[in-house]
Formats: sequence, structure tokens, C-alpha cells
Amino acid sequence: MIKVLLVDDERLALEYLENIISWEYYGFQLIGVTTDSEQALQLYKKYKPELVISDVKMPGMNGLELVNEIRDYGGKSHILFLSAYKNFDYVKQAIRLDIDDYLLKSDLQEETFLKKILNLKEEIDKEKAKSQYTTGIIMEELFNKNTPEEHYKLILDENDYIRIHKKYFYIILAQKIPPRFLDKYFGQSGLPAPSFEFEFSNACHSFQEDSQIQTAAIVAINKNEYLAVLNVDSSMISQMDVTEKLYEFSRRIFSKMNQEQEHQFDIYYYNKKMSLRQFGRFYHENKNQLSQRYLKKRAQIMEFNEFKNNEQQMKEPKSITSEEIYQMIKQKKKENIEQCMQIIKKAVTEESYFSYLWYIKNMFEAISFFEGALSGAKSGRKFSLIENSALYDFRNPNDLVDFITFKLEEIWYIISESETIAYSSVISSAIRCIREKYCDPQLTSAVVAGNINISTSWLSTKFKEEVGIGVSDFINNVRIEHAKKMLDEKDYMVYEVSEQVGFTSSQYFSKIFKDFVGVTPNRYRKNHMDKEGLLHETEK
Repeated sequence: MIKVLLVDDERLALEYLENIISWEYYGFQLIGVTTDSEQALQLYKKYKPELVISDVKMPGMNGLELVNEIRDYGGKSHILFLSAYKNFDYVKQAIRLDIDDYLLKSDLQEETFLKKILNLKEEIDKEKAKSQYTTGIIMEELFNKNTPEEHYKLILDENDYIRIHKKYFYIILAQKIPPRFLDKYFGQSGLPAPSFEFEFSNACHSFQEDSQIQTAAIVAINKNEYLAVLNVDSSMISQMDVTEKLYEFSRRIFSKMNQEQEHQFDIYYYNKKMSLRQFGRFYHENKNQLSQRYLKKRAQIMEFNEFKNNEQQMKEPKSITSEEIYQMIKQKKKENIEQCMQIIKKAVTEESYFSYLWYIKNMFEAISFFEGALSGAKSGRKFSLIENSALYDFRNPNDLVDFITFKLEEIWYIISESETIAYSSVISSAIRCIREKYCDPQLTSAVVAGNINISTSWLSTKFKEEVGIGVSDFINNVRIEHAKKMLDEKDYMVYEVSEQVGFTSSQYFSKIFKDFVGVTPNRYRKNHMDKEGLLHETEK
């Protein structure tokens, strides 16, 4: 519904105006009908109507003065003036105040009036629809959702509609990040990922003048990737010249974006002209090549091309599973594990993405089986995948290899204290289920048993026999280890930690935390901060 304010100092004229049409039937809502222009201004500020219909000549504040107040207030409402007589001076002032139309009261017939306000309604509906979009947002939808351009025909004016049909060139800014599968084990910080869209946009615009390149839009592909939609006048130059211009423009953006944080962003440029919607399809069909940046030791500028998957390369690595690696680690078959590590290192050197990803994912899965399930018989030391992870830069594939090597040695050291760890496949499945679902407050031994298709009583007996503690204690142990990691980051309130690791109340969480750790969550955080402060003092 479009909100309408009616203003006329003559009560009979106002009543006529109020009843001249069925307002609601045509999609209007009368939010105010008043003979007082001062009251009209207050109604305007309170309800912010999209259309004001007002008499021009009124005692006190006249119609022109009322509209002037509305404009000073920042109101951009449409205005229809009514007047009992023609006055050219009024018309000139009305034009200055951006009035939509001017109607003589002598011409105020239902048909004439209805035609005018329905024309205004069409304009208002268009503006309201368009206000929900900027051209950039529309381009983002064209790119990500493959929405037909015709969908926006009634929303955009002619020039903007032409813009979304045009053919462009493109560059992609891709932030260097750790492989995404690691989120499963280390989670997110809880803080929103920093956006570099503003910096990227500024860089593009700052270099466009002397590059003969214009930035049509910046599109957020996801939280780590951004797309610059570029106009390059290619009518007078060769394809080779276009490629050189795009590369040079990309090089300057690359330098600007990486000057403060070394090796943080890759740039991909696409040197063939196509519409944004076409490029969106092309990107989604070929985006796997961006994942190969996980194996790049340094940020680079690369051409974005059609990505041809090597089927043999994709099939070849699938010769080992996480369960097999887990058994190798548990049985301390170090030669077999070393062979796996050599394959990973070779994949890093040769930038063989599929082989690397297959082995590295299964290696992490296998190592994570020991989380919360392995403790030294003598030292009581519990294996934690998260512990010391902050010392490694997981954006660097070599650091990731070093971390895995470190964790393998840690597991073997703890196992050497007690060779009694040898979980059956059923208990291994139960542990895996707990590790994946620990943040669900409904997780119980019955839920775990149901997930692996065995009875609750049998699981409880078998779990206690093999692991040494009950299922509930094991669930709490996994939750507390994750809670410690969150508290170490200092950005969470205790109740937030409690909720995110699966406890239904912060009081119960604090009790269990103290039972397992020996101190309350707040004391644990304070102790951690004190240690960090001491470490920093020592480093000075």
C-alpha cells in the first residue's frame, strides 16, 4: 500500500477529496486527512507518506512552504498540488521544489484525478522496487543466481538496463585461505570474516584513469573472493593489447592489495568479453581452479581459463581411506605413514591439487579420531588436535604438512605410554559421531547408539571397556576441549561458549568445565591471559 497524506484548508474540499475514489481498492492508504498545514507536517514526519496531495493557497503555512519544509526535512515524497485558480508564479515555485503535478480544482473529476494518481503510483512502485536494488546488487544476482536480465526491466531505467546486458572483462581477487575442510576441526573464530571489498573497489577505481579501464561494478562472490566487472575499450586495439592492459591493471591491484599483508591475495584475470550472467555460469563451471591456490606458496597473478579436470589424477589418489590411515597410525606403521606423507609433499611440489586434497583430508580425519580418546597412561596427557595449531599458518601447504608431522609424533608419544589403545570399528564410529555432533545439546549415548545402529546398553558397556570412560563423560570431554579453544580466543562470553559447544545452560557448563579442568571458565581465561602477558614480557 502507498501511504497518502491529504491537506486542504477547506473542509468540504477535503471531504470531497477523501471520498472521490476508493483509495484502498487502488492500493493507497490514507495516513492523514487534515485542514492544518502545521499538523500535516507533523503527520508527514511521523508516517513519511510516499504521496502528498495538498492545496497550494492555505492560511498560515501554504502548500509551497509545506513542501519546502518537507524537502528540508529530507523527504523525497511525490507531490500533487491542487489549486482553485491558475497562478504562473506558483507553478514556477512548484517546479523548483520538484512537484510531480499541478491540478486545478475545477478539473477535479474522478476520472481525471484517478488517472493522475495511478500514474504517480506506477512511478512510486518502480522507485520502491528499485530502492531494494543497486546496480551492483543486481549484477551480483546476475552473477551468482543466473537471473535473466529481463527480470529487472521494470526496475531499472533504460541506461542501467543496457549496462546489465553489456559484455565486460573481469578480474577476481581471491584471498589466500586455509583449505575449507579444516573448519570442521578448528571451527570459526566466531567473529565475522573481514571484508576487503572496500579496499578492492578503491584500488580498482584509483588505477582506472590512466589504464583506459573503467570499473562497472564490484561483486562479492563470497567472503573470500571478489569480482571486478571492467569496461575496456577493445574496439580499436588487438586481443593481445587487451590482455596486456588487463594484466598490467591486475598487477597494480595485486601490488596495492598485498603491500600491507604479504602474500594474502591472488588475482585471476579473464581476457574474453562476455556478459556478466554468461561469466557467472563460466565461473561456477570452472571455479575449482581457484582451489589450487591452497598449494601456492606465494600469491600470484593468473589467467582464469576453462578448467579441464584430469580424470586420472582425480581417481588415482582414492587408494586409501581415513580408516586405513587411522589403523596405520594406531599400529605405529611409520613406514606406511611416511609413504603417505611423501605423496602429500610431492603433491605440494607438483601442485597436484586433487592428490593433495585427498590425502590431506583423510590424514586429518584419521588424526582427529584420537581427539578426546587418547591419553597417556603415565602422564595423563590427552591428545588434542587444536593444541598448538595457532603456531602454524595453514594458508601455507608446507606449514600444514609440518603440523601433521608434529601431531603424528605427539600421538605416537602418547601411545608409547600405553599400548592398550585399540578401538574396534564400532567404538571408532561412536567416537567419530561424538566428534561431529558434540555441539548438539540433544546428543546423548542413546543418540550415538542410534547413529551407529546398536543398542544403548551395548554401546555403554563396550565404550567403557575399550575407552576407559563412559559415553557421557567422553562427550563432555570433547565439548570442554573445544570450549578451552574458544576461551583462549578471548572474544566469547561464557554463555556463548556454553551454547556453541552443546550445553543447555551456562551454569551446568561451568560445573562440568571445573570438574574436567580444575578451574571455572572465567578463571581458565584469566590464567591463559596472564600466561600470554608473561610471554610477551619475556619476548621484549
